[in-house]
Amino acid sequence: MNPSNRFSTPHRTTKGIYLTVLIFYSSFIYGQSALNILDLYHESFAETTARIITKNARIGTYDYHMNVAGIFFQAVASPAENLKDKNISLDFAYNRLLVRIGTKTFYPDLPVWQLLPIVRYVDSPYSVVFSQLGDTTHNQEARCRFHPAFLDNLLGLRLFQADLLNLTDILWDIPIDAGRRPILAPTEQPFTPYRDSILHRMIYEKLANGNGFTSFVLTDKNVNFVFDTDDSGLLFSGQPYYYFTKTILSYPEKIQKLQRELHDCYNDIDNYAKIILKDDYTPALNSRTGLADLLQVLSKHKEEKVFNPYAWHNTLKAVFRIDSLNRLTNEDIGIEFQVLDDYSESFKPFWTILKKFNPLVFSAVENTAQWSAFFRYVREADPNNWTQFVQKVESNAASDAPAVQTPTSTDYNYFRYVFEVKEKRKR
Repeated sequence: MNPSNRFSTPHRTTKGIYLTVLIFYSSFIYGQSALNILDLYHESFAETTARIITKNARIGTYDYHMNVAGIFFQAVASPAENLKDKNISLDFAYNRLLVRIGTKTFYPDLPVWQLLPIVRYVDSPYSVVFSQLGDTTHNQEARCRFHPAFLDNLLGLRLFQADLLNLTDILWDIPIDAGRRPILAPTEQPFTPYRDSILHRMIYEKLANGNGFTSFVLTDKNVNFVFDTDDSGLLFSGQPYYYFTKTILSYPEKIQKLQRELHDCYNDIDNYAKIILKDDYTPALNSRTGLADLLQVLSKHKEEKVFNPYAWHNTLKAVFRIDSLNRLTNEDIGIEFQVLDDYSESFKPFWTILKKFNPLVFSAVENTAQWSAFFRYVREADPNNWTQFVQKVESNAASDAPAVQTPTSTDYNYFRYVFEVKEKRKR
């Protein structure tokens, strides 16, 4: 872990409290769309790896909830009692999914724009779908990072929005294109975004009384997904849910002191490095963004131990202090972490309300969780069929959704809020 990462702060409303180094950045923006009063930015990053996240979830641990959070699914579905002895296999033909259970063949209504990324997701070793707790200070990675399967596709855009639960003034809407039209797949029902004031109030009041949660994840941990069939096709029971946690800063003045100390350590390293390296020092050798690279360059100037012993000694002293700060436990820092099991359980019935509030987003999320669990079952039960199925999907799937860019960061558009949203409320 980079020593500075321990104290980085995500730009996220009510989603985590950290020790922070207030070093902001700006980056070139090559595209922008909107979601009600939220602008979605598509910043330019040299490497695709800066926009993806390849991690597995560790729900209930402080580091995961404060540094990743977001969305993850990892459940494995199980068959209903009447299907336990049936052979189950997957196929893909004529740009649609086929599921064979026993002697019956089913053609589920799962469009390719959802099927393809879900298959890629299940076929990968990583469970984290999305995180908006990326690097916001060093401009090395996007704030919004996606599992590679959901990067720059419509399903990734839908999933991203489900992580905005605490922003109920946004959650009902659908992202718009350059012509200010809702971005929809042909397979989605015609949908005009509309904020139902009753549903909005129900969700808002429940969240406002959420025991002061500071973080949440959308997950399927311990969900018992069961699949069955009837005359209409394949059926699933079980739904994803939001899992809430709370962080308490017991000694905020202590944290402020540690912030200042960390800031001073980086300043000392940079200042003494300039003395040691002289003309070899460049702005690229910045301790905050590349401490390891700077130390490597310094190691090639060992003669400065003799000529500038004071600078050399204080550089090492600052490096060791950063390392020791990075090793502080939550208790040392004054951070208490609580899992809000009761509140998480009480919020589960709100899944139905969320689906009514924004049917496109939460139906897509539910499909992702349920079909991922089903595909994991098939992958474990018949690895050979799964491998053949993935190859067919990868080779033959044709896009049935508009091309989109998933956002790299977001920001409030206060102009739109003041002159559009408030004015509408007055009418």
